[in-house]
Amino acid sequence: MDHIGVLKRAWHITWRYKILWLFGLFAGGAGGGGGGGGVGRGGATWTEDATSLDWLPLREMQRIGWWVQDNIALIAAVVAFLLILGFAMFIISIAAKGGLIHLVNEAEEGRPVRGMDGWAAGFRAWFRVFGIGFVLYAPYTLLALTFLLLMFAPVFASLLSGGEPRPEAFIGVCGGFALGGIVLLVLGILIGWLETLAVRHTVLDHSGVFASIGGAWTDIRVRFKDVIVMWLLIVAVGIAFGVVVGIVAAIFGVSIVAAIFAETYAAAAVAGAALFFALLLPSAIFGAFGSAIWTVFFRRLTGREVVAAPPGAAPSAPMPPVVPTPPVAPPAAPTYAPAPPIAPTATPPQPAPPVSPSGPPTSPPPPEEG
Repeated sequence: MDHIGVLKRAWHITWRYKILWLFGLFAGGAGGGGGGGGVGRGGATWTEDATSLDWLPLREMQRIGWWVQDNIALIAAVVAFLLILGFAMFIISIAAKGGLIHLVNEAEEGRPVRGMDGWAAGFRAWFRVFGIGFVLYAPYTLLALTFLLLMFAPVFASLLSGGEPRPEAFIGVCGGFALGGIVLLVLGILIGWLETLAVRHTVLDHSGVFASIGGAWTDIRVRFKDVIVMWLLIVAVGIAFGVVVGIVAAIFGVSIVAAIFAETYAAAAVAGAALFFALLLPSAIFGAFGSAIWTVFFRRLTGREVVAAPPGAAPSAPMPPVVPTPPVAPPAAPTYAPAPPIAPTATPPQPAPPVSPSGPPTSPPPPEEG
């Protein structure tokens, strides 16, 4: 398989159809949460000691505590709004994931790429896409939590009993991270492959949750080399994108930190908002590009890709449909007796031509006398 060609084709589709960027933004997932807590004015025992407030963090903490106490209703409303927004974004992100797969497939099939069609396809496959993720990641999460509890159990037992953890307990923790961490990492990568391919099975084939997971497992088992090479290329592209994002974030981060130390909080807020919007569009494009890579790869992996003519070649005329030739019927038997064959007419022999004498006729000899 031409893996580099998959990347080029996916980028071509992503750059040509800008509607995919919107789906890439939502498919990347979004969430938010917050929490508040503080100490009321009565709890700020240091207020009576003026010398203890000379330290800037203590003064800021006191101000935050007073503000939280005076605006507790506003904070509760904001937290509720963020929870509702997070739930709505979760629903939209699942639909956007399926819609993005559908639209990239439409582009590959040469059909119109319309946003409404993508949302319709995404919400039709919503429960199946969610079910695939739940079936795969719920047991994995439970396994990871169980592993962490077992690994830290000796340390927790020593702390709860009021004693000091023994060095052997920390050695077990380090060994658990070394061995169990590798197992969880490999298992997590495999589950990621299964989820990525299974979602495309259920969106494009309309198959059920377990049938899609089974199809993805067959794809990985039969074409393992192609899958791992494609995954490594995507990881490399992700690392390159992360480096670029890190450089941009560092530039804005220096400005934000400088504004905070200068106590110009308005400038820090403006720099933070500028950083958010500066990374919004690249994140949307990269989200659409990553999904397009896997969809184009999935089409070639499962034999759905339409073979394109080489560049510059004239399009060939469509072949006429092949009409099967009806079998030749055997000749019908005659219903009458065939006439006897006519004997050929014998040619009469030709008479031989007369032979002409070569000399004058001779007279007979005279009779002899007695």
